[in-house]
Amino acid sequence: MKHNFYVDLLIAEWGIEKRSPKLGACMRRVLSELETGAQLTLRKNPKLQVAVLPEAGVSVWAYFPIHRKRWVVRRWKIELKPTARVLLLISEKRIDQQSARMTNIDLRHHLGHALLYLRSPRKRNECPDADREWLAHVG
Repeated sequence: MKHNFYVDLLIAEWGIEKRSPKLGACMRRVLSELETGAQLTLRKNPKLQVAVLPEAGVSVWAYFPIHRKRWVVRRWKIELKPTARVLLLISEKRIDQQSARMTNIDLRHHLGHALLYLRSPRKRNECPDADREWLAHVG
């Protein structure tokens, strides 16, 4: 798979390269599907925070709007950036336990939620909306 500059930056900024090889490969594959504008949105928007934990309740989940009093922040003791409004939470253990195919599906879906919220926070953001948002940004 050829490397994309923005994908490489996202992987590095999110600390994915220090995590399991499976997570890295899946994240690279999924981010590489996105058009450059969507990659830049994920990289440049201070409202997005990505947290990779050794263990969390689900493999991937987008929480929005996020704030320091939400149970997920307190439960996992996540230090939120002051600008964060979307938290993409990733469980390394859960990713390693499930198939790469399922991981890719989960990443696409929850990145779709994140992209939609970042673009239009007041817009309806149900699961079908997230899937449409993802597809709208595939390059």
